[in-house]
Amino acid sequence: MTGGAALEIVETGWSTTIQDRGRPGFAHLGVPTAGAVDQPLAALVNRLVGNDEAAAVLETAGGLVVRASGPVLVATSAELAPRTLAAGGELTIAVDGERTWSYLAVRGGIAVETVLESRSHDTLSGIGPPPLAPGVRLLVGIDPATAVTVDVAQQRRPPERVRVWPGPRVDWFDIDAMAHLTTGAWTVGTVSRVGLRLTGVAVRRQADDELASEGLVAGAIQVPPDGQPVVMLADHPTTGGYPVVAVVDPDDLPALAQRRVGSTVRFSHAQ
Repeated sequence: MTGGAALEIVETGWSTTIQDRGRPGFAHLGVPTAGAVDQPLAALVNRLVGNDEAAAVLETAGGLVVRASGPVLVATSAELAPRTLAAGGELTIAVDGERTWSYLAVRGGIAVETVLESRSHDTLSGIGPPPLAPGVRLLVGIDPATAVTVDVAQQRRPPERVRVWPGPRVDWFDIDAMAHLTTGAWTVGTVSRVGLRLTGVAVRRQADDELASEGLVAGAIQVPPDGQPVVMLADHPTTGGYPVVAVVDPDDLPALAQRRVGSTVRFSHAQ
C-alpha cells in the first residue's frame, strides 16, 4: 500500500539505487545479500523520519535530484535532520566530500515490490527493482504513524584504523602477511557496491596453487595474483576463487566502505 505521494527522479546521479537491509539467507542459492552499503547510516536517516530501520531508502554516490508530487517528510545523510519537502519541491544530494555513499529517506519508505523479501537492487545480479532513470516515479509508503522526536543527529566519527580478523586462507600467504596488512598504509583505488580495491605494497603468497571457488562474506579481503587486496562489499558474489587473507570486522565495514577514492586506509588486528 502507498500513501499517495511520490518522488520523481529528475537526475539519477551516480550509482543511485533503492536499498533496504538486503536479502540475507539466500547465499546458498547464489543470491548476494545486497542492501545498503552503510547500513547504520541508512538506518539513521530512516529513524529521523520515523520509519522502521528496514524501510527502503535511496542510496547514491551523488548527483541525485528528486521532485515531490506532494508534501513529504525527508531526511538525508548530508543534513541528518528531518525536513518537509513541499509539492513540486526538489531535493539535490550532491557528492559528499567525506563519504562515498549518501542516503535519502522519506517518511513511509520507498514503496516498491519486494523480491526475495527485499526491496534492494543488486547491481551484480540485477535482482530487485529495476535501475532508476529520469522520469521514474517512486511511490511513497503509508505513513507509519510514529512520532518524530529527533531534530538533528550526531555525525559518526570513522575509526582511525579498520579492524581485521585472520581469514580462512591466511596460510596461503607469507608468514608475515597479517603484519604486512596491518602495518602498511593502503590507498583506495576504486569503489563500487561490489567491492573496494586497495593499492600498496603487494601481499605475497607462499602458495601458487589454484583455489577452487568458495564462499565469501561481506568484508572478506581477497588477494588476486597482483597482491593488491579487494574488500568485498554489499553486492559481492557469493563465491570467489582468490584466497581470503583477512576479514574486516563487521562493525568497521560500513566506515571502510565510505572511504573515498584516493584516501588512506590503515588496518589493525581485531581483538
